[in-house]
Amino acid sequence: MNLLSRFKILDGQRLSKMNRSRGCAALTIPLLLPPDGWGEELSLPQTYSSVAARGVTSLSSRILSALIPLNDSPFFAFGMKDGSAPPHEVAAYLETLSYQVYRKLISTNLRETVFQALQSLIVAGDSLIMMDDDYFFCTYRLDQFVVQRDVMGEVIELLHLEYEVVDPNDIRFQSGDIEHINGFRTLVCQYLYNEETHMWAYHKEDSEGVVVAHGEYIVPPFAVLRWTAMTGENYGRSHCEDIIGDLKSLEAFTRAQIEGLAAASTFWIAVDPSGTTEVDDIAKSRNGAFVAARQSDVYTISPATTMTSQVQAASSAVENMRREVGQAFLSTGQAIPSGDRVTATAVRMIGSELETILGGAFSSIARTLMEPIVKRCLVQMLDDELLDQRLTEQFFDKDSTLSVDIITGLQALSRDSDLQKLMQMGEMVRNLPPEAIKTFRWDAYSSALISALGFDPRMWVKDEATVKEEADAATQQQMKNNTQGMVVQAGAQAAGQAMGGMAQQAMQDPAIAEQAMQTMQEGMQQ
Repeated sequence: MNLLSRFKILDGQRLSKMNRSRGCAALTIPLLLPPDGWGEELSLPQTYSSVAARGVTSLSSRILSALIPLNDSPFFAFGMKDGSAPPHEVAAYLETLSYQVYRKLISTNLRETVFQALQSLIVAGDSLIMMDDDYFFCTYRLDQFVVQRDVMGEVIELLHLEYEVVDPNDIRFQSGDIEHINGFRTLVCQYLYNEETHMWAYHKEDSEGVVVAHGEYIVPPFAVLRWTAMTGENYGRSHCEDIIGDLKSLEAFTRAQIEGLAAASTFWIAVDPSGTTEVDDIAKSRNGAFVAARQSDVYTISPATTMTSQVQAASSAVENMRREVGQAFLSTGQAIPSGDRVTATAVRMIGSELETILGGAFSSIARTLMEPIVKRCLVQMLDDELLDQRLTEQFFDKDSTLSVDIITGLQALSRDSDLQKLMQMGEMVRNLPPEAIKTFRWDAYSSALISALGFDPRMWVKDEATVKEEADAATQQQMKNNTQGMVVQAGAQAAGQAMGGMAQQAMQDPAIAEQAMQTMQEGMQQ
């Protein structure tokens, strides 16, 4: 069985899933999952309301701002997989490493790709992000990939479609041996996990089953995302699927409102058939012309007088559904901060709102999306020798003994909460009496504060051994300085006594005084 046949089999097993997702796309942004068989030359379904489409865009932007904030600080941290505490120099290197990988990631098209993936995730429930060897990211729609998961929900097989331009000079193309559509041929890529080797086997075939490329990956170059994971299912449930009733109601009420307003705005000019006014005179006359007519014979007929209550009811229903749908997409919350940089406070507020309203979906997305991307980028940078190879190879291998901690979602919220409490504690301690302040452990406080800020305290706070060593060295230096001072003072005293004795002798004997003066002059010259 070639890979294309395998793809069609797995695709056929998710028919109900695709129908639900396409229904959600038709009510929001149809291009995110077009109807089956759709092509660029075909038109897409049009909605009567754009509230849901704007809601999808707004929610995607909020999640993106929380996942990858533009605050020049990594959204992840490196640590040892076994949970051991690395030495001080290793901890310092890990922090440097996180900034190196972060700067590489934000220099790519990661943000726009993640934004597109989030849109598909909200509407269809599933999305796929790939990263090539040139650090270029791309996203795939649900109809472009299939997955198989184990009982724990982990991906064990992935197949996705690629479309390649056929060389018109290729002999196989000219002879018709290559299947193609408008000059594009379909390729199928497969990633299959091997439980024994813990490696990912990679194969790429054309539609005829001819292998185009193959290889192995330690860290796969993809991230398969689900909005809401259901036990035993290979695919997720979308946010739009959860509120599909509100979306359908909004569409129905908006349609009724538009059609009602259109009907209410319609009117006709009527002429009394029993009157003396001729219909043709009214119909064929231009504006402002003189017409022989009786005013009582001409009047207008409009359904607006009888449809006012219906139109008002439809308008009221539309406004209520707009409000409900807007709340579901967080469109009625606080506006997303603008500018090139988003403060940590703004990120905290956005993350808190997302975690409260969306539940565990936000934290799950943060883990399943960002962790594979960071790991793949790190491995690729090692292969490209963009990192310190000597230091890296000393602590890491290609089997990856490091762990990636994503510091967004619940972890970021918990850390920020700890930071706020520590800041309050510091203000309280400063207001305590001096006797109480002396007993406060400022070293433990500073370590906890630095940890809440997302840094390793061992880089900034000296351990007890270092403090004791420096204290002992300072004590020894002080003792040495004191000893030297005592020696100098004793020497000065002895010299003074000697000079005093010579002065007494000089007073008694002028020759001794003359000799002493000569000795002093020679010493000054030297």
